[in-house]
Amino acid sequence: MMIPVISGWFQLVLWLAAAVGVALLLSSIVGLTRGHTVRFIDEHGRHVHLRRRQLGAKRVSGGVLLLIVALALLWVTSMAQSYLGLTADIPVAQVRATQIEGMPHMMSLELTQLDSSGHELSHKTYLVKGDRWLLQGNIMKFAPWMNMLGIHSGYKLTRLSGQYDDPNMDSNEKHTVVVLNGGDDDFFKRTYKAAWSSPFVDAAYGNAAIAPADGLPYNIFVSQTGFYPKPAK
Repeated sequence: MMIPVISGWFQLVLWLAAAVGVALLLSSIVGLTRGHTVRFIDEHGRHVHLRRRQLGAKRVSGGVLLLIVALALLWVTSMAQSYLGLTADIPVAQVRATQIEGMPHMMSLELTQLDSSGHELSHKTYLVKGDRWLLQGNIMKFAPWMNMLGIHSGYKLTRLSGQYDDPNMDSNEKHTVVVLNGGDDDFFKRTYKAAWSSPFVDAAYGNAAIAPADGLPYNIFVSQTGFYPKPAK
């Protein structure tokens, strides 16, 4: 299971903005609650320290303004982080499938698996029965607060198979199934039954990218919700 963390200069700017927002928030709270110490000598000659809270108009207005700025900065940062998480799709694989001449419903499929940075992990060619291909995998969708930290949905490619255009053939003909990366590996059992997952994982499910064997190259991406194919330019 790969769990990408969104990085880059924009992500760094958001983290710095969030840190500044938290610092301003703490500063505004301290400013509104801070008092001053009055020192005097009582009638018995003892030194007495008395702490008094200052709530002058200038202090209150300055503290409230700082509080508003801090909350606004944190809100803008969280919205920007959520948008970045929703639009930062991760490259997963590249697929090119071509129908073999003289062999109906049989395709030669090239599959290149990529890591979360787009670097090649493996490149293999398969003979797959069918008219279209399915690249399947598992998705672990994290809670929104984890996406705000830059943590993308986790994913793992588990299966490559074929599908026929004719529903009758799809019901009766043999299918090709290629297990990738060890398959499901008890993914659903471990995720659903593990007590640690509930605060962090919103959903765990299977998903597939599907496209015809038309000889065109496709780039496969994973979004926050699942896999999808996109014709390569």
